[in-house]
Amino acid sequence: MIDPWYVTGFCDGEAAFTFSRAGASYAIYFGLRQRADNAQIIEEIHQFFNYVGRLYYSKGAAPTHNSGLTQPAIYYRVTKNEELQEIIAHFDKYPLQSLKKRDAYKIWREMVIYKKDHYRDIVMIRLGGSPILCLRRIQRAGFINVTLDNE
Repeated sequence: MIDPWYVTGFCDGEAAFTFSRAGASYAIYFGLRQRADNAQIIEEIHQFFNYVGRLYYSKGAAPTHNSGLTQPAIYYRVTKNEELQEIIAHFDKYPLQSLKKRDAYKIWREMVIYKKDHYRDIVMIRLGGSPILCLRRIQRAGFINVTLDNE
């Protein structure tokens, strides 16, 4: 089993705590992407998180006139709210160290908790711009209360 602090450090540099939206609904997810030659570490992190989420493998692609060479890659993504609780438990116990990632995680964490607690009655606020701007709009609406480290 890999060290929990190693997982935190790796994710501090490589993870995405993010969301996507379509209309009035939104999906929250945790993701890691690496070149295929680093697949072992992503597979170990998947195991570390008790196999929640899914692993996806992508093939490389030749350069086109719009983009360069794409390397084969592995992508680890967790989207189910009950599985995201495993991710939250880890980062609450072994916090991220970089200020930017720590603030992004705090916003993301509150969005996960809000969605879990209000899944059936979500009133989507028009989110736009940066995560900080999104947080401000959600806070003003009275849905969450978060204090960021860089304030």
